[in-house]
Amino acid sequence: MGRLSAGQIAALEEGDALPVLDITPGMDLVIRYCGLTGGLTNIFYDAEAAHAAGMPGPIVPGQLKTWLLYRALDTWLGGAGFVRHVRTTHRRPDLTGRPMSIAGTVARIGEEGGQRLVDIEIVVVGSEGQPTVNGFGTVQLR
Repeated sequence: MGRLSAGQIAALEEGDALPVLDITPGMDLVIRYCGLTGGLTNIFYDAEAAHAAGMPGPIVPGQLKTWLLYRALDTWLGGAGFVRHVRTTHRRPDLTGRPMSIAGTVARIGEEGGQRLVDIEIVVVGSEGQPTVNGFGTVQLR
């Protein structure tokens, strides 16, 4: 699901849209992520604390959303390369347990040191249809 075939990767062109990946980060994922990173802040799991901080409910940590973008790039590649880096700008919170979609568009294809590099614009669209994270990733193809 969402993985590009070897033929699709070889045929990528600037402007190509990548398959949309849908995900619903549940409380279990948020708590596991926070526990592993040491960032277990109560606005990520406690509705009252989130409301007191001005949020409509428990939110997905921004760093977790950045990790989800790495994962989306890796899924699209399907082993045909690796993620060099991802940069993100967080626009608005996503609520835990609500669906979000990750979409990507090929922005540039080039070479560096004999390696084929693909720059991809990435966006997370929240459950209300608004972009919540804008990102940019570079992948190196094998």
